[in-house]
Amino acid sequence: MKDNFNFNIFLIIAAIALLINVGSYGVIESSDARYAEIARAMYVTGDYLQPNLLDVHHYHKPPFTYQITALGYKIFGINAFGARFFLQLAVLIQLILVYKLTNLLFNTKKTALWASIIYFSFPLVLISSRNLTTDAFLATFALLSIYTWVKYRTTGSFKWLYFFTISLSLGFLTKGPVIFIVPVLFILFYNTKEKPKTSFSIHHILAWTLFLTLASSWFIYLGVQNSSFIDYFLGKQTADRFSKNAFGRTEPFWYFLAFAPLVGLPWFLALLYLVKDQKKVFKLKTLHFALLMAVVIPLLFFSISSSKRILYILPLYSILAILTAHLFTKLEIYKVKNVNAIILIFSGLILLTFIIAPFIDFDMDIPYYLSIASGLIIISIILIYRNKKINAKEKPIYTSLLIALLLVISSSIIFNKNELKVNGVKPITDFIKQKRLNDREILVYNTRKPSIAFGLNKSIISLYDGHESLNRETQFEQDLNWKKHLINLKNDQEYKSLYKLTAQPTVLLVYKQKVPENLQWLINSYTTKKEMGKWTIYY
Repeated sequence: MKDNFNFNIFLIIAAIALLINVGSYGVIESSDARYAEIARAMYVTGDYLQPNLLDVHHYHKPPFTYQITALGYKIFGINAFGARFFLQLAVLIQLILVYKLTNLLFNTKKTALWASIIYFSFPLVLISSRNLTTDAFLATFALLSIYTWVKYRTTGSFKWLYFFTISLSLGFLTKGPVIFIVPVLFILFYNTKEKPKTSFSIHHILAWTLFLTLASSWFIYLGVQNSSFIDYFLGKQTADRFSKNAFGRTEPFWYFLAFAPLVGLPWFLALLYLVKDQKKVFKLKTLHFALLMAVVIPLLFFSISSSKRILYILPLYSILAILTAHLFTKLEIYKVKNVNAIILIFSGLILLTFIIAPFIDFDMDIPYYLSIASGLIIISIILIYRNKKINAKEKPIYTSLLIALLLVISSSIIFNKNELKVNGVKPITDFIKQKRLNDREILVYNTRKPSIAFGLNKSIISLYDGHESLNRETQFEQDLNWKKHLINLKNDQEYKSLYKLTAQPTVLLVYKQKVPENLQWLINSYTTKKEMGKWTIYY
């Protein structure tokens, strides 16, 4: 009962930290802004099955992330908080699932509580909460799939089999076939330990029929409209992401091997020590081995894959947290000092950075009160370690929780203070609104910036002059309406249309570029120029 109460308190604290200022800064290029803007277009048009990015169909991902984000706009309005609300809810659900799954696997609520706190303290989890992408939602459904399968395997109740296939189908509608990687690998090894309590029946056929129906629904809908869509999604959006540099996201093989530990600090290092200390438990057909393989094999898979982004490996960290908490629970008490050293060194470096950062001039606005807050956390950690009533193993857990709270709250504060320096554009769109220019056509020169459309809650016109980001996939367009929002300056006819467009009052935005000589007439057509960071506003 006490551990349940402690978990509820932790969950409330985590919810406050995640939600308190998540809307204090605008959407950030590129992923955060891209998903927010596609969801805005869905909400405004009422078309929840055809994703559009800057008025061009965008079928890179299935629609669930856009749809749930659009629901956030319906509840909270079209703003950054509405865009990120369900993202925070996804992280909180992950914390609950880590707690429940750990307790289900090891039957100890204290270990379950520690696992959920360790998971929350991973920097990668905190990063996922600040950046709107598919990854946090995918991680939620992957974890839900594992939990429901373990429930089905241990109870034999078919309702959990149906929940399992439903959660897989929702993951499929979030990011496609990648949903299978972590759950299936865990299940393959877990099943060698946990024998089935039911034999094959009609329920297995019905459950997987339900999966196929739900998971394929969106793809069939679009495939009926255009037969080439299935080849496009399975080919370019799935196979090519793995085998080719289809979207300019190629990194070296060692990318994840190098960065996975960094975004898992400090507990990733502690796990390495714990695995070495208790290596005898990792035998074939054991739960420990299943958990380990559910991390190692996917990590190698993602390393082989051509397309790499650090959030791709987020689903691995719930498994890491569970394994770490369990091994830490079993650690002999005299060895806890080694884990303490890892946690305290990392915490000390983070706190020292926050203490001195406001006094160093490195072109970022770091508020002085974050230095004061860090000092208070140092005092709190000292009191934790001096308190003899607190269990020795709980001390590093509580310490990492304090650091996680500092990181997640301070990140939003720093983003808010430095929006133009972290690829945010809210100061730009706020300026346009303040000057009452947002009723004009907004032109953005030679770069794709969905953050501008989102911030102004309107369609914009992109001027293509060779930048790769504006090479749009228009093969699924059924008319030429998209050409109103993307002018190809290398096409003489479209170039001439710019003269007619600018005969009326417009706003031109230029980002980090010099406008070439042949477009000086365009610059000269504006009477006022405003520079803001790397942006220049002409009106």
